[in-house]
Amino acid sequence: MDVDTPQATAIEPVALTAVQRASRGKARFPMALTPLTLRGVTLPNRLFFAPMGVDLAAHDGSFSPALETFLQGMVDGGCAAVILSNATVSKDSILQPKGLKMLEDKHATALRPFISKARAQGVVVGVQLQHYGGQGTTTYTRGQALLTPSGVEAKSLRKLDPRYRTREMSLLDIQQVQDQFAQAARRCRDAGAQLVQLQASNGYLLSSFLSKHTNLRTDAYGGSDMARARMLIETVHAVRQAIGPEILLSVRLGIDDMMGEEGQLPEHLAEAIPAIEAAGTDLIEASVCVADTFNKLSTRTPEMLTYLKQQLSKVKRYATVPLGYAGFIDSLSMAEQWLRDGSLDMVGMARALFADNDLILKTVESREDEIHHCLWDGKCFKDKYNPRFDRVYCCVNPKYMRPN
Repeated sequence: MDVDTPQATAIEPVALTAVQRASRGKARFPMALTPLTLRGVTLPNRLFFAPMGVDLAAHDGSFSPALETFLQGMVDGGCAAVILSNATVSKDSILQPKGLKMLEDKHATALRPFISKARAQGVVVGVQLQHYGGQGTTTYTRGQALLTPSGVEAKSLRKLDPRYRTREMSLLDIQQVQDQFAQAARRCRDAGAQLVQLQASNGYLLSSFLSKHTNLRTDAYGGSDMARARMLIETVHAVRQAIGPEILLSVRLGIDDMMGEEGQLPEHLAEAIPAIEAAGTDLIEASVCVADTFNKLSTRTPEMLTYLKQQLSKVKRYATVPLGYAGFIDSLSMAEQWLRDGSLDMVGMARALFADNDLILKTVESREDEIHHCLWDGKCFKDKYNPRFDRVYCCVNPKYMRPN
């Protein structure tokens, strides 16, 4: 009896995820494309999409299809992590009508499918939690005075908000805000986020406690470097308690508000950074400037890049957890060099990946001539306050081209 000969079965090639495609460039960029594992969470490389406010949430603050489409472009671009920006923790702190919120369980529910999908592609999704403090507006918060450490105003926000006013926080206010951060972080955990980031930079509430310019308090939350850091340290501890031991906790830390000795400098964090780490921080993302000094970052010059590296090097001496930074880094070659120099452990890109979501893949696949490069003119940030626009646009990316 004849025996049928088994027929060979064609094996369909398995499609690589974006981060797997990116890893094929490790020979050229060994530092940038080396994985990092913390708390059992593996970041497949050292590149992340840094928090960038694009104001695409639904009007109730929920994660929206428009925001998903935008962020999916980053997931598909080859970075290890995508951090959603400025999810407010308080109904009394809202800057834009379509800003992300993390105030109710429905906000976590809306976010869960995107996080699950990105995780299946090997990308870690983080949520940055925000309280705008004195750099908010009263426009969407029923005209209430904005919470600040000492009532110090932000001149640039006063120009935007005709009803702008601030008040000094009481001890009860401080406790309530810390609880708001903890509750919002718990919702992030419930949504499946593998990383939570506290926004403690750029002049917003947590970072305004750190700076001598905005914190004039004489109680336990002011008067010395460590006292000014107390608000942040306690908030980190509260959030760690809320999310448990398995979620990564990052702090976006203001290291220099560009006000010199009158404000915040890396040297003022020498004692605070170890305390922030001990409270439960796994990653620090350094950042510079505040609303009133943002114009100092309007031009990308060699002198500014040198200054930034010097400031980062100071912070690196105080930190034992991985240090990241995002600002003016626009290529894998530059990221590789900063990592190799020892200035950083992770590199974030916001405007560079906004200009071209596929910058990483185009680079590792030797398609650099196809990259849309950021012009570093800052117009995307100005879109947030332009009454003509309902979102942030780009000068060079065809997907988000600014209307004429």
